[in-house]
Amino acid sequence: MFMPRKNGVAKIMMNTILAGSSAGFVATIVKPHVMGTYSRSNRYDVGALCNGILAGLVSITASCNNVTPWMAFVIGVIGGVVYSYGCKLLDVVNVDDPVEAAAVHGFCGMWGLIATGFFDQDQGLFSGNREKMGAFFGNQWLGLLCICTWTILTCGLYFFGMKKLGLLRVSLFDEIIGLDITEMGSYDPMVVEVFKQYNERKVSDANELELV
Repeated sequence: MFMPRKNGVAKIMMNTILAGSSAGFVATIVKPHVMGTYSRSNRYDVGALCNGILAGLVSITASCNNVTPWMAFVIGVIGGVVYSYGCKLLDVVNVDDPVEAAAVHGFCGMWGLIATGFFDQDQGLFSGNREKMGAFFGNQWLGLLCICTWTILTCGLYFFGMKKLGLLRVSLFDEIIGLDITEMGSYDPMVVEVFKQYNERKVSDANELELV
């Protein structure tokens, strides 16, 4: 019945909620200013709030069982900032990530590993354990390097091969219409009309070629 607080489910839940809520709050404030989308008439970015919460949850995942609540709050706050500037970085380098998955799971996942090296109560830099904290912090960076190397190599080879085979992108027409229509069969009267005009244009072009 009596479980130590360090590994207790209640504490894990509290830390997770604290990190997610603090990150969502920070991202709602910071991201519009970082991205240059802040408006006095439309002040609240619901997308930033939702992804900010996810950013906090990702940031706290590695250390949720072995940090104090105030540490979880700080991890979430920094996670919200990391997410916001991660979105800006993707925008600057022209990476097409409409759901901001790289900023949430990639950059905040990296921060979560580093945060564990800082805040872990037993071996982190702030734990006071001089015998283990240096090696533990270094291991987090080593793990981060290994994960990044593996991901870059495997994904790089896969996408490079797909590009060379011409399988990486759909046609321009499919991009304009949207894959919900062309791949999933979703119905929209306006899109049906576009299809009709497109097919009529193809028939007209074919007739003109025959005449020539």
